[in-house]
Amino acid sequence: FEKSMYENPQQDLNRLWWDLVEEYQQLRRPPQRNAPDYASKIHICSAPVYYHNYMMGQLFASQVHHALSREVFRADPKQVVYVGDKRVGEFMKHKVIAPGRTMPWNALTRHATGQELNAAAFARDFEG
Repeated sequence: FEKSMYENPQQDLNRLWWDLVEEYQQLRRPPQRNAPDYASKIHICSAPVYYHNYMMGQLFASQVHHALSREVFRADPKQVVYVGDKRVGEFMKHKVIAPGRTMPWNALTRHATGQELNAAAFARDFEG
C-alpha cells in the first residue's frame, strides 16, 4: 500500500487500500462505505515506511536463532529449546546487547550471526 501511495498520492487511497485488503486478506470491502479506512493504521499516519521493520525483525530473529543453534547448541534449529539454558543469555549478552550502538546494525548482524541480514534462515524455518 505505502509504495503505491507514495508513487501516486492523488489516487483514490481508500480504493487502493480495499483492493489490497480484498486481494491479500480475502476480506470484502463494506458495501456503501467510502471512508479513509487506510488512515486507521497508525503506521501509515504517524510512522511512515515502518512496516518493513517488522520483516527485518523477523529476518534478524531467525538468523540469531540459527546462529544460537549452530554455535551454542550445535543442533538443528527446529530442535532447539531455550528454556532454562543460561548459554542463550550469555550469547545474547555478548553478541547482541554488549555491542549496542558501537556498531551499525548491519555490522551487529554480522557480529551476532556471522552473516549480513538475509532471508536464508527465515526461509529454512518454513521448510518441511
